[in-house]
Amino acid sequence: MPTIKTTTMTRQVDETFSSSNLKRDEFTEFDHSDIPLEKEEWPVIIIGSSMVGKTLGLLLGYHGVKSMSFDRHAAAGTHPRAAGLNFRTSEILRQLGLEDFTLEQSASEFDLNAGMLLVEKLVGGKVLKHLQEHDPEKVNDITPSSWVWISQRMFEPVLGAHSDKYDSVQLHGHEVLLYEELEDGVVVVVKNLDSGIIRKYKAQYVVACDGNRSPTRQKEGISWDGPGVLRNSLSVSFKSDLSPFIGKRMVHGVIYVANEKIGGGFRLENEGKEGLLMVNNVGPKADFAPGSVTSQEAREYFYACSGLAPDQVSLDIQSMNFWTMAAYTAGIFASKGGRVFLAGDAAHTMPPTGGLGGNTGIADAHNIAWKLAYVLSGKASSSLLDTYSTERQPIDEFTVLEAYNRFQNRVVIQQPPAPEAPDIAIELGYRYPRGAFLPEHHYEVPKKLYDDPSLPTAVPGSRFPHAFLEDTSSPNKRISTIDLVKKNFVLITIEPDSPWGLAAGQAPMELDVHALHAKSSPYRDSKGLVERKCRLNIGEAILVRPDGFIAWRGERSDDGHVAQLNGALEAILKKRF
Repeated sequence: MPTIKTTTMTRQVDETFSSSNLKRDEFTEFDHSDIPLEKEEWPVIIIGSSMVGKTLGLLLGYHGVKSMSFDRHAAAGTHPRAAGLNFRTSEILRQLGLEDFTLEQSASEFDLNAGMLLVEKLVGGKVLKHLQEHDPEKVNDITPSSWVWISQRMFEPVLGAHSDKYDSVQLHGHEVLLYEELEDGVVVVVKNLDSGIIRKYKAQYVVACDGNRSPTRQKEGISWDGPGVLRNSLSVSFKSDLSPFIGKRMVHGVIYVANEKIGGGFRLENEGKEGLLMVNNVGPKADFAPGSVTSQEAREYFYACSGLAPDQVSLDIQSMNFWTMAAYTAGIFASKGGRVFLAGDAAHTMPPTGGLGGNTGIADAHNIAWKLAYVLSGKASSSLLDTYSTERQPIDEFTVLEAYNRFQNRVVIQQPPAPEAPDIAIELGYRYPRGAFLPEHHYEVPKKLYDDPSLPTAVPGSRFPHAFLEDTSSPNKRISTIDLVKKNFVLITIEPDSPWGLAAGQAPMELDVHALHAKSSPYRDSKGLVERKCRLNIGEAILVRPDGFIAWRGERSDDGHVAQLNGALEAILKKRF
């Protein structure tokens, strides 16, 4: 098992986040003609190696694509920012074989049943609202995966520890000085910040995961739209043994605090002995410019939020982090030349309320990874990559607005509350309005971008529904339908000897075919869950993409199955076979 190391951070200003007095990063153009090009050409170079960049590297490697990422910070995750991996992210980690390993890391510091609370104060304060409390039985019917509480400083080393397995080179302490997009690739100039050595690389494609002050987005002149800057915020990493005071509140991953004196929140770790304090306002003051708060003031904020006094519990402040809370989405996620893409905070930034930011970035990575792999291997034309922005931009814009609404309701405490879509619908119910799929007949672009995942529609552009199947090779063992989705497209039917299954044998590429019914083997659907959840009838089929989204529905037909299936693949992959 890989060794995981965590790092304590002492820097005061975290440069990953924009701040009102910090200059936006820019690439500096200069003559690099005298710098020799490195001999090895890379399929994909990733700018930025935080949680999204690292996940993208692993996903590319899973699909057989080598990648190299560069990050100017000296080490992975430092200040404990992102806290939770939602259901969809856990499903993505499940595909990589990392879900159980991540759960083990989470269990070392968090309660796996954690939820969210809004209270007057941490100790002894009245509960104002329960947030993100999921019904376990309902969740088990929707996904085999769990919400995982894990700090970014824990999660990034988990990803880094598996980089060799997935042929992903992840270099910290390296700054991308500039890139130049050409017709046949992208030249990337990189500086080793320790040695000062500058090297030049060639890649077929570049994905920029370079944060919300993305110099890549600025270089490409891509618009940055949304509600805007919300406030300058402060978070304090601390050690303090709160375990004797908080009782059952320890099971909650995030505890928001709102009273007349202060508004903020706690994310507790290590059985309540350390954590992160987020300060949103102190009385009417709701803006904390970098350097505007002393350590003594931070101590006062801690005691005001906790409801405890200094003589009751000691406090050791590890670091203070000033950052700007904002809500923006890029207008498009690709360069005009089609070889440079935005993902993660470079494509969208949002308030942390709801825990949607990093998870949305990982969903970006999941979407583009298989598409890059299919284009690089010749299975698809480069036009498939256009669907990355077509699919992800509207979903990410919707998610940013949902995070903003949660900010209004949980931090500003707006009355009446801003409308919120259900958390689980945002995570597992979203559907792409257009993209790499073939809509059904009489298709209309949906007015809303999500469905209730407990009542799946199984339409093209939506997530392939989860259902537990019996594994006939081992008594009492079961797997999920989403475990059937690996590197190939998957054809699902509910009958033996389906004409669609036979047609798959003549497809222009390898397809994974599964007939799932009461007598099927090795995976048996004795309860008819696939038939019900996928709305499948005898003679029909669905085609699922490698990222677990439905690409096409095959209708009952007397003949022409090969031509119809191959035609669907050609339309989805933008290539004639």
